Amino acid sequence: DNNNNDDDEIEDIVKLEEIVSVRPIFSKEPEEEESTKLQRFRRKYFPKKTNDGLTFKQKMAKAGLSVVLSYGWISNVTTSVTVSLAWYIFSKNTGLSPLAPGQWKGFLAIYAGFYVFNSIIRPLRFGLSVGVSVYFDRVIQKIQDIFKVKKGLAIFLTVFLANIVGTCTLMASGIFLASTAAGVPVWG
Repeated sequence: DNNNNDDDEIEDIVKLEEIVSVRPIFSKEPEEEESTKLQRFRRKYFPKKTNDGLTFKQKMAKAGLSVVLSYGWISNVTTSVTVSLAWYIFSKNTGLSPLAPGQWKGFLAIYAGFYVFNSIIRPLRFGLSVGVSVYFDRVIQKIQDIFKVKKGLAIFLTVFLANIVGTCTLMASGIFLASTAAGVPVWG
């Protein structure tokens, strides 16, 4: 209901902007002549949603293998960072490790907030994965060139190194740093 009010307000502002808009006499681009600054802002930052009927996973598959691999890596990185932040907050507030007996529930309550945050920034993570995908392509190609292996094995090695070894290393390092910063032992 609140979203409808916001949408109505935006539409009213756009209508008002159209009514009071003065077209420039000289315009460098025809598009500028046909719309106001507010309309261009809306089109740029709030494009109309396309309903192509695809699920998020289907959109990922359509985007290509490197985007899917980089999305997995970016998701793992953001999860590692948010788990580490939740670990620090919990340890600092309680003086205990989440691994101490009976503390896991409290830690998960803090992490749940970060989980919601990660869900909200999913479109941003997807956008980042498109940008990062070129590096995954390069890594796969480099592994193929150096080790003279087929693409399938190069992809497996990339996933293993980046998404498994890299994630475990980042998670362990983040938890260690969070515990150290909070002054609470990891296992305590």
